[in-house]
Amino acid sequence: MHEQIYHWLAVLRCPACRGPLALTVAGSVRALGCPACDTSFAILDQIPRLLARERVAALASYCAQYDDLRLREGWASTVPGYYQHLPFRDLTATHVAEWRLRAQSFQFLQKWLQQNHGKSSLRILDLGAGSGWLSRRLAEQHAVLALDVNAGPHGLAALPANQRRFLAVQAELERPPLAAASFEIVIANASLHYARDPAQCCAEAARVLRPGGQFIVMDSPVYPTPAAAQAAARRSAAYYAEYGVPGLAQNYGGLTDELFTAQKHFRFIRLRRDFVTRELMVKWLREKTGSAVAARFPIWIGERLPQPAENWKPGRPRAGAVLVHDRHLLTYHCLVEGLDVWRIPGGGIEPSETPEQAVQRELHEELGLTITPQRKFGPYHQPRKTDWYFLATADGAALPTNHVQPPEDGCLVQWLPLANLADFDIRPPALKWELVEYFNHHDA
Repeated sequence: MHEQIYHWLAVLRCPACRGPLALTVAGSVRALGCPACDTSFAILDQIPRLLARERVAALASYCAQYDDLRLREGWASTVPGYYQHLPFRDLTATHVAEWRLRAQSFQFLQKWLQQNHGKSSLRILDLGAGSGWLSRRLAEQHAVLALDVNAGPHGLAALPANQRRFLAVQAELERPPLAAASFEIVIANASLHYARDPAQCCAEAARVLRPGGQFIVMDSPVYPTPAAAQAAARRSAAYYAEYGVPGLAQNYGGLTDELFTAQKHFRFIRLRRDFVTRELMVKWLREKTGSAVAARFPIWIGERLPQPAENWKPGRPRAGAVLVHDRHLLTYHCLVEGLDVWRIPGGGIEPSETPEQAVQRELHEELGLTITPQRKFGPYHQPRKTDWYFLATADGAALPTNHVQPPEDGCLVQWLPLANLADFDIRPPALKWELVEYFNHHDA
């Protein structure tokens, strides 16, 4: 199943021109195409591969070297279940103390999200997600998109596709192929120091965040001065050269306090933590660096600042009913800018309503139907709103017939055969393809 691709399709963008992407389906093969660039991007292992063509070869070499080094260091593993247990258990027992600290960071993040956002389900971008262990944990409550340059067996594909309740996307941190103002939270979890240009990453985090959104940077080494960071970069270069992978040094550097304190996109606050095993952390750092100027690992939380002439407003979320009778789907056939399109009956969700309540009200107002929502399709995330659709049942005797005019101007009721849904321009497109897949495997 490809639900997560359907749910995030409207947010994905072309890595070259940042134009919207369209899903193409040929049998079991799915890809994303950019109409503006006439370029296609593969979806492999349910991971969209959104890399600029000229960067693919170099990044493949980088990721292969990185995976090999991480295996030798003990930060990656082929032990079954290793990634599923992170950060609370290191099944290799190689970095137990360090993973204990990472677990504390994660627990702090959970507590902070609960205190500041309650039980809300947030749109979260995990920027530099690595193996996706954080995305997996956060997806228990939130809608999560995990982005990383490494889509290999120790990167985004570390977790089996059927265990990913989030969408994994292969892309570069400095140019995430995502629509502006699409997320409420961006998290860089032990990843920002791997960016070739951390300042550009911060600018991109601001671009994809909604006004008032928050950028959380955690478990990255931060040095008090540029000189200390440069010294750390030289030590890292020597370390990589010793392991025979000197090219990795260009993607690893220390961050400085100035990156956060002199930000024009965010107002950052630094949170210090009292680790139970702080002495172990300091000892480990000094053993690694051979220096008394050890990096600190604070959590930085930045609130996105309003930008000049910014006029962003959230859209109104929509709920619709997927009604099927005699192997046909109920739609509204409309003419939009000279094009034939088909919409699912429904309407906007009021602030006091749940999506289920909204779709029941809308179908009663529009068609006089009393429906019972059942299976949920979605949520379908769009830059300004989120839409929900429900497979529903209704009184067959009261169903409208073809060519009845619903309340939507210029539209007529049309029942589409389930066997031919792929031939119609059903909106939103992501729902269309999820319905095609669903009805190919289920009786209506």
